[in-house]
Amino acid sequence: MRPPLALIFVLSVPTLITAQSSFDPYQFVDKKDLHLSDANQIWRTLGISDKVRETSAGGAKDTDKTFNCSQDDHCEAQSGYLDWPLADAHGYDMVVRIAPAYLNANLRRFLVFHRDGDGAWRLVDYLDSTGWDYEHPQLSVVSSGGKRWLVAATWPHCGTGCSEQPAYWYELKNGKLRMVLTVPLAGHQGNENPGRKFETRFVRASQSGGRETLEFLYHVGFFPGFGSTIDADLWDDEKTIQFSRPSGQGEFKFDVGKSESTEVYVKKMFSSLEAGPQLFELIQDHLIEIARGPHDRHRKWLKELLEQNWDAPQLARVRLAFEKTP
Repeated sequence: MRPPLALIFVLSVPTLITAQSSFDPYQFVDKKDLHLSDANQIWRTLGISDKVRETSAGGAKDTDKTFNCSQDDHCEAQSGYLDWPLADAHGYDMVVRIAPAYLNANLRRFLVFHRDGDGAWRLVDYLDSTGWDYEHPQLSVVSSGGKRWLVAATWPHCGTGCSEQPAYWYELKNGKLRMVLTVPLAGHQGNENPGRKFETRFVRASQSGGRETLEFLYHVGFFPGFGSTIDADLWDDEKTIQFSRPSGQGEFKFDVGKSESTEVYVKKMFSSLEAGPQLFELIQDHLIEIARGPHDRHRKWLKELLEQNWDAPQLARVRLAFEKTP
């Protein structure tokens, strides 16, 4: 087990190096006064492009957007260890993040370095993260089942009454990163009724019969949401969800046969987007159970829900069960 990913602060900031063979991530850790010329010198030293890169399941490609330090030419650099080495089971990995000094500048570049023992640091690969974020994306390495993945957790803009923290899983193949899976880490949606809070937890990776599997625990809790006057926790759902693929090939896909829920339910309930009328269909069994249950706050909430959605055909069975219960 390696030290956890944590930002490492250094008081002095030596001059930027000029050859990758002597590139030391510590040389500019916690550097607060980087300019675009400094960043461009780093790209030249490492032999990488100044174009913003998109990394997907198909690999990485440059866009027509150029890395910049925003209008005031002010970038910063910080670095930290990864908890497991990504490129090799031996040695150490560090990530250097270079980004405009302001979060809403919409750009961060992550340089992943590896070092064997006392050898020189070498660049493994790099990722560019774009889009408005509440905080800087955080990188970690997941090691399970004899394999390792680089995971980037992000906090994109959502709006009032909602949040979502997706995680992008990358594997290193032939010396290049490619994205193989996207899962929600956590989030909530309170703009519809019922509202929901959700989170996931990685369980394990496994291989069998020529296929690889990533297993997660998906948990969602429901509560009275927008327009409700009731204060209560309604119910929770927790399911094991698996994603699989042919060993070493392409993206991981939702595994219907090995998951305890449907793909539609997972996509709707574990997203900050409003589910719309389909929400009532996906949670109908829970609503009917409340309709047939005791006269408590849950049933009071359901009565309120039925009155607010008196013409919703998706609630017909629920309304019938509610009316038949004395």
